[in-house]
Amino acid sequence: MRVIITGAASGIGRACAELLAAGSVIPGEHQMLLADRDAANLQVVADAVGPAAATCVVDLAEPDCGDRIVAAALTHMDGIDAVISNAGVIMGGALAELPISDFDRIFAINTRSSWLLGKAAHPHLKESRGAFVATASMSATQPTPALGFYSSSKAALLMMIRQLSIEWGPDGIRCNTVSPGPTYQAVDEVGGG
Repeated sequence: MRVIITGAASGIGRACAELLAAGSVIPGEHQMLLADRDAANLQVVADAVGPAAATCVVDLAEPDCGDRIVAAALTHMDGIDAVISNAGVIMGGALAELPISDFDRIFAINTRSSWLLGKAAHPHLKESRGAFVATASMSATQPTPALGFYSSSKAALLMMIRQLSIEWGPDGIRCNTVSPGPTYQAVDEVGGG
């Protein structure tokens, strides 16, 4: 399977890469393009996953993120079978006090990047009859105190993926979200993640 994973330098994205590499989720060998803006940790994950993984250092807030990631994936893999659009940020604060720059950044990363990535990957997913999975949040359906922009961005993501599932279903592309609650990254004995 040929898979793109964003937000792969830590947390859920890293776990997805490691589980795929181990064959724990889907048996077999998998090629992966791992994307994140944290170059150092992204390389650590790629090294742990092995030679089947390539990296793309990119800020998912940038308008060309989807095109850059898909181009890197096609350089590494001969097609795309699945996209795990996992990159996200969380910002706290009361809605009445937050600046517009925070709104723009959180929606760019948590919502728009999935659309841009999906749009760029669409022809390849159509060819492989693949899957697009985005990481939403339980906050997409439940207001979360002091996380108004986060909850709103994840609610928008949830609806966007529902819309994509209707539009892309006839192309043979499955579009879904997962909506986890709080997740915690294990910390090793020397304090690393």
